[in-house]
Amino acid sequence: MSTAELDSAPAFPASEATGDDKTTYPEWYSRVCADLSRLPTGAGGGDRLDGMRAVLTRASRMWNNGQVLTCAFVKNAGSAIQQAKVISVAKEWERYANIKLDFASAAKNPLDAIIRISFDPRLGTWSTVGKDALHPREGRATMNFAFLFNTPTEAIPEERRVILHEFGHAIGYLHEHQSPRRGDKLKLKEEVVIYWAKETQNWTEDETRRNILNVYNRYEVSNYSTVDLTSIMMYYMPAQLNEQEIEMRPNYELSALDKAFAFLNYPFLGGLSSSDASQTLDNALNTIGVTGKFRESITAEFDENDWRGVRAEFTRWALNAKAEASKKEAVAEREAGAEVGVQTDS
Repeated sequence: MSTAELDSAPAFPASEATGDDKTTYPEWYSRVCADLSRLPTGAGGGDRLDGMRAVLTRASRMWNNGQVLTCAFVKNAGSAIQQAKVISVAKEWERYANIKLDFASAAKNPLDAIIRISFDPRLGTWSTVGKDALHPREGRATMNFAFLFNTPTEAIPEERRVILHEFGHAIGYLHEHQSPRRGDKLKLKEEVVIYWAKETQNWTEDETRRNILNVYNRYEVSNYSTVDLTSIMMYYMPAQLNEQEIEMRPNYELSALDKAFAFLNYPFLGGLSSSDASQTLDNALNTIGVTGKFRESITAEFDENDWRGVRAEFTRWALNAKAEASKKEAVAEREAGAEVGVQTDS
């Protein structure tokens, strides 16, 4: 995303429904987040992961395992209470991913931090994705919160959801509602979504497609074998906006799949372990459903303390799972077409 696009990032002010609202779902738009994903498809390193894709994002966007991510609050830095909420909730990711969110080291020189956080209600809620945080102009925020309240002192569920979601982007997660596998469970009513976004956010059709409707490039992303509707990266959505009339309630906690994918992309190796004793390699593989030769290869790399190997083998499994699902879709479509042909002939 260009600097100009960053500067024009749409705002999502919190609001409540009134009789004058043009939509009965303004709260949906206050929960919308624009992930600022800008890495070109051709970018990447030359190591084992080159040309492979991580499950939620390109491997080249993800941080090295065990990386310390310095975090600090920059211009429009918010109150001490707002900052404390972010620190407390964000560090929950450390329980499931072998990374360190360091809010202390860059406190005196916040512009030197990797993740630079602001609280500007005019700019909406958004975050860069993984290593894209290294690209904005020097000193520019890489994450913004449009609303976090000064009371109470502990984060309420909606604030927890927003903080966990944005730091999910920061460690490399993309939007679950834009998964290439979204069609498995969810098909949006595009004209309705475009109309409401125009009426409530003054978005152009292009902005709505980019932030909500577009499915991530299938060659850029391998996602869950099926869409995780309980993921912290899933948007809240009223039933009227999708063909299946499925209401997506807000997800306030990390899902089992969120935790398992974090563990496999950022594994605890060499005697390290998650502070959540239930989070083990076997648990992560069981949760996701990895079996057979891929389970064996991931386990072998894990036993060798090779995080790149774990991530690469996990990626191979994800690509294979997507390929198998696509094959089943093609067969089902052919069979459906043949059935229609038989009925027509008769």
